[in-house]
Amino acid sequence: MGRGRRGYRILVAVEQAQVACDNCGKELVAGAAYCEKCGARTRRARRLVRLAIRVELVFFLGIVAMVAAFVWIYAVQK
Repeated sequence: MGRGRRGYRILVAVEQAQVACDNCGKELVAGAAYCEKCGARTRRARRLVRLAIRVELVFFLGIVAMVAAFVWIYAVQK
């Protein structure tokens, strides 16, 4: 039972919303991606941008690998 509670505490800590802007200190609207006062990204928005960049990078590398494989196959068949 102890392990389940520990995992729950970690999950709750991750899901806690940011209530104030790190840049100017103004209170944020729930679920906001940017501060209304200074325009700075929230921690959640920065995390989502980093995730999107990683996904794009993995997709791009997959395409490059497929093109390289097709070029190799074509070269071997000649």
